[in-house]
Order: sequence, then structure tokens, then C-alpha cells
Amino acid sequence: MDWYREISKPEKRTLWGCFAGWALDGVDTQVFSLVIPTLIATWGIGKGQAGLIGGATLVAGALGGLLAGVLSDRIGRVKALQVTVIWFSLFTFLSAFAQNFEQLLVLKSLQGLGFGGEWTAGAVLLGETIRAKHRGKAMGIVQSAWGFGWAGAVLLYTIVFS
Repeated sequence: MDWYREISKPEKRTLWGCFAGWALDGVDTQVFSLVIPTLIATWGIGKGQAGLIGGATLVAGALGGLLAGVLSDRIGRVKALQVTVIWFSLFTFLSAFAQNFEQLLVLKSLQGLGFGGEWTAGAVLLGETIRAKHRGKAMGIVQSAWGFGWAGAVLLYTIVFS
């Protein structure tokens, strides 16, 4: 990890900011998959409807990635990342208060726009901020955050549902 000592403070902030974003995306994705049986039992929805929520989130994520790419070029990578993180956070928070299938479908779809946008804006920002000789290592660390997020979701789920 000698390379880590070589990178500047702005590079480190970008690395850990993107890491945190990817980890939170992992938490959200895994928590949703863990609570699907509870949603099916509580709301009386079918497996297809539960799958539709997850699928709509991912499709919206693809659209969010496209939109964030355009936004990043217009207002800058940092501002675009801030907007997408706020958007993602807001609709993730509101999803916790959904009272039925339809509400959760809409909220998770809107959340997906921020989810995909965050990935796009964050990846481009990381690529532009980290110097070339350390970019691959930094991106590898950030990509590993998804797994840490999944592990965090399992722990969170275990605590909340126990």
C-alpha cells in the first residue's frame, strides 16, 4: 500500500467518497433482496411484482447513468456526484415509508436514477482525479466497496430482523 501514501489529499477524498457511495449502493441493493420475502408476506404481492421493483430500479439506474453523464459535462463531475447522491439518498429514505407496492415501485425507480447517476459521475470523477499510475488500484478498491456494502446489509438485516 505504498502507493496510497503517494496520492494527494484530494485523491484520497475522492477515493473514499466514491468508496462510501458504492458501499451504500451495495447496502441498498442487498437489503432490498433480503426483505423481499417480508414484502411478499406483508403486502400480499407476488414474486413477479417484487422482481419488478428490483428490475425497475436497475433499468432506472441505466437511465440515471446516461443522464448523469450529460449532467457531469454540463455542471462538472463533483456537482453531478453531489446531486446524484442527494437524489439517491432522498428516494432511499422515502422508500422506507412506502405503504404499498405502487409507492415502492415509483420510489425505487426514482432512487434508481440517482443510483445509476452516482456510479457514472463517481467513476468519471475517480478516473479524472486519481493519477494514471494509481488509477487501476483505486478503482479496484472502490469496486470492492460493493461487497462491503452487501456484508453491511446482511449485518444490518440480522440486527433489525432478530
